[in-house]
Amino acid sequence: MSSDRFFLGGRIRAKPSDFIVEEVWEDRICGINYPFLNNFRTSLNARIHKKRTYLHFTLVKSNWDTIRALNFIGRRIFCSLKSFGISGMKDKWALTSQRVSLWKGKMDKLANLKLPDMFLKDFEYRNDRITLGNSSGNQFTITIRNIPKDDEVILRTLRSFEKKVKTEGLPNFFGPQRLGGDNAEVGRAIKNNDLKGAVEIILKKVQPFIKDGQFENIPKTFWYEKRVLQYLNRYPNDFAGALRKIPKRILRLYTHAYQSKNFNDMLATAIKNNKVPKSMIIPGFNVSKMPNLSTLHIERKCHLLAKDFKVLKIENGIVKLKFTLGSGEYASTLLSHLVVSDR
Repeated sequence: MSSDRFFLGGRIRAKPSDFIVEEVWEDRICGINYPFLNNFRTSLNARIHKKRTYLHFTLVKSNWDTIRALNFIGRRIFCSLKSFGISGMKDKWALTSQRVSLWKGKMDKLANLKLPDMFLKDFEYRNDRITLGNSSGNQFTITIRNIPKDDEVILRTLRSFEKKVKTEGLPNFFGPQRLGGDNAEVGRAIKNNDLKGAVEIILKKVQPFIKDGQFENIPKTFWYEKRVLQYLNRYPNDFAGALRKIPKRILRLYTHAYQSKNFNDMLATAIKNNKVPKSMIIPGFNVSKMPNLSTLHIERKCHLLAKDFKVLKIENGIVKLKFTLGSGEYASTLLSHLVVSDR
């Protein structure tokens, strides 16, 4: 969705550092800066509280999706993906930071890891696991390039936009990273207990490899699709078993994507009828064949308000913005009023 009133054009995500996402908690903003010097306080805290159940740390990554990054780290330290806890998913084509918990994690093992395009910092032992929605939100620093307008026009447009996002707000649609590609359609199939159909949609991206029988050449990006294929080779008609080869967090993304699409449709109808309430209830649903993928009713605000919206730079058609959104709110939704969606 875009608005002619605010539309600038231009391009976002020309490189990962153009889209910076720093997770916000009550006691901190998880910065993306690399800890060049050893943090004595972090090390001391970790040693004092070593007997606590969970190790918390900040994961900073570039060009990794969250689940694949944690799966990679888990393989390096010989622990399962389910041992990690997170408050939310972070974009892949971006530079992001977020808090992670690890059950019975050892700081010495993690602190010395050499990881491609990511690093870990700010270790702390705690008794609580991080779960979805624990954080307060995210702080975004966004660069928009190649805007085909004069800098004075850009400034006037952004001043009007700033007033809008701080006071009146924007429609609080779920962003494309939640609905991403066929996610909602997979969720619809699971909701309707059409597990075969769900598997077929998930495997669409690796169809060329399936036709050629080149399973071993499937790119690492499709690591869980490969698990599904390997399982179906042994048990061709067990589609529930095949889906269970996908991490539970990803499976739940599918059903949540379908639920999110329902909210977007409800909100679009409310806008069309000029009857937008403060919030709406998104109905949940049961999945009888896979009950753990059932969803609950969720109440969601209908307006998106940005905190601390700032224009950091306008120069030769390049804009840098900074703003904070609450948990479950999407920068892509806000940015869709300024530029064409990049996904």
